[in-house]
Amino acid sequence: MLLTTLPSSPELIGLQIMTSTGDNEPEVIDLTLSESSSEDEDGATNGSIHDNQSDMSEVEIQLNEETRTQLKNVINTVSATRLRQVLVELIDTEQAVEIALTKEFITLNRETHSIVPRWETCPNCDEDYDVNTEREDGECLFHPGELEVDEDFFADHDEDVHGPMDTEENRASFPEGFIWSCCEGRGHAPGCVEDRHQAAVPRKRRRI
Repeated sequence: MLLTTLPSSPELIGLQIMTSTGDNEPEVIDLTLSESSSEDEDGATNGSIHDNQSDMSEVEIQLNEETRTQLKNVINTVSATRLRQVLVELIDTEQAVEIALTKEFITLNRETHSIVPRWETCPNCDEDYDVNTEREDGECLFHPGELEVDEDFFADHDEDVHGPMDTEENRASFPEGFIWSCCEGRGHAPGCVEDRHQAAVPRKRRRI
């Protein structure tokens, strides 16, 4: 299957997504450099870039476990800005990608039937949750209090020399040196309150 040729029907594209991984024959992806991909309707290529790089303009890579592993490694290391840029470009050019990402990230509000993001971040526990799933008691664990410095733990810490005690770096490196005001648990203690995930409430603008 050449990934450069995609069916125009959304139904066929959806079927392709589900069945392409079950083929016995290895899939082949045709990677064409963008500089040499502009062609006239009669098949002629515009510009001289293609002539100078004819040996490198097209590369065929068989999709297998090695390419899949390399792709996942790149996704884990590439910058978030670059990753978002690629996804937006693929949404504009590849309908199969648009369909897959729409199913993953977009849904309908059950009450208003408006199109909304499928995933929200709970402001209490900072976990992402699917708005389509039914909320359950105890799915959210959090501390309603403040994380405070245990000065006895940092007894040898001189802020004039070592800097402030209460920093994000110290909270991450020395969670045992901080205490939750709500339950007196250490910084790494699990949440002391069980609840359901809550949607973030937009802050009202202050009147000037």
